[in-house]
Amino acid sequence: MLDQVGLTVEPGTVVAVIGPSGSGKTTLGLAALGASREPVRLSGRVLLEGSDLLALAPAARRPVRAGRAAHLPQHPESVLDPVRRVKGVLKEVAALGHEGRAARRAAASQALAAAGLDRSLVRRRFPHQLSGGQQQRLALASALATGAGLLVLDEPTSGLDPVLARALARTVRSLADDGAGVLLLSHDLPTVRRTADRVVVLQHGRVVESGPAGEILAPDGPERHRATRSLLAAEHRARSSRVPAAANTPDSRQSGGVETRDIAVRRRSAAPLAGPVSLRFPAGSRTALLGPSGSGKTTFARVLAGLTPPTSGQVRLDGKPLPARIDRRGTAQRRAVQYVHQSSADSFERHRPVLRQLADTARLLRGVDGEEATEEARNFAASLGLESDDLSRTPERLSGGQLQRCALVRALTARPALLVCDEVTSALDTATRELVLDALPRLLAPAGTALLLISHDVPAVRWVAEEAVEFRAGRCVRHGPTEEVLGSYGEGVATARTMR
Repeated sequence: MLDQVGLTVEPGTVVAVIGPSGSGKTTLGLAALGASREPVRLSGRVLLEGSDLLALAPAARRPVRAGRAAHLPQHPESVLDPVRRVKGVLKEVAALGHEGRAARRAAASQALAAAGLDRSLVRRRFPHQLSGGQQQRLALASALATGAGLLVLDEPTSGLDPVLARALARTVRSLADDGAGVLLLSHDLPTVRRTADRVVVLQHGRVVESGPAGEILAPDGPERHRATRSLLAAEHRARSSRVPAAANTPDSRQSGGVETRDIAVRRRSAAPLAGPVSLRFPAGSRTALLGPSGSGKTTFARVLAGLTPPTSGQVRLDGKPLPARIDRRGTAQRRAVQYVHQSSADSFERHRPVLRQLADTARLLRGVDGEEATEEARNFAASLGLESDDLSRTPERLSGGQLQRCALVRALTARPALLVCDEVTSALDTATRELVLDALPRLLAPAGTALLLISHDVPAVRWVAEEAVEFRAGRCVRHGPTEEVLGSYGEGVATARTMR
């Protein structure tokens, strides 16, 4: 919800809105377009090039916005048509702001380039054939293709590797320098520093601080609101090297766990995983999986979970083969590998309270009675900073960061042998991210659960993982202690990006 929020986005400027998860950033971004989600009701005025959107009937707002304002939502899959190829959709979107076939084709190509996508690589693909990071950039290209004067970008760097995140920041700054007004909603403080002219700090739906970016984000600036201080302090701690505590004694980790043997995926419906990939995740281990967007990380995670059958190779649990398809795995086998998706919103039923959905996992996979399962879900949720009121809501009433943590709770209640977390910090503010990273090892320890953290967040990897694996172009190119792999990771990502 929002309470008496007012801000102005001038042409040629970037206004960044930061704040804790659930503070109202996404609601504010929609409100800037004269839009809202249930049960939000907007009041006040929303002026777009002189037109008051809220004074118009809802059906009349869309033609006023068309070609003038564009929106990149936090969940890119919500604006991608799953049954249409990239090429046709982009040309259709470009028609909102450009006349003539040649102009539309040029606008679509320029939008792909600005979003960091290779036109020849993606134009004939469907969205499901792209990685999470590629889908994020495709949604950005859809927003840019109209040539709109106002861009509302909600977490545009989530799911992007460090090189692409910096490139996107340059694109956003360039768009503003060319005259666009940008409303940037982000937890990514480095990107905010690289792009923003002004910063607005939001907490509980209220603006608690605003001003020039250099002043608000300065480490030694004037006295700031406690919400701002909390975000900056957590960012500072995240930069510090941190060696994770040993997950278990060496003897307790030699037997059992999940492993892959010579896994490869060569299907058009998935990012290629050339393989062969052979990795072990012993009980209690903590491993990070790194690599540029499109390198096969999510495809590998889906193989582990039984969602994408491999072309060759096997997934094994305690030395025994797991069926390649999840619908052929028994209850105990489905419980053994839990996968927290990069796009958490799609994994929830829209009209059921979240708490009921979280309790279903323990009830259905472990045979826990309803009351005990509900209490267990509440306890996990509290450990991750979720309030009881949050859990009583339906998914559409939660922020992206809250949904991300709910998805993590649901997987934890299965008490799996392996928990696969795909970019589970991408929608979290710095303070909440710190809480989650601190809590994860503690929550996994009682069941001896192994963790596979798929992430572009290098500080998070350093915080949690004992070992790291790097994928590049569908192959496992490096595996070893975390600090050894991270030592050359940035160089590897930059090289891979140059080659594509």
